[in-house]
Amino acid sequence: AETGASGVKDMGKVMAVLKEKYAGQMDFSKASGIVKGLLQ
Repeated sequence: AETGASGVKDMGKVMAVLKEKYAGQMDFSKASGIVKGLLQ
């Protein structure tokens, strides 16, 4: 909601926000799979 993402094409925006807010706090390879699943 925060990024306005509406599909997989917006995945880069979502990952950029996550990396900015949670750098060093999460596994981004796992997060990308979850984000992709949610955006499909």
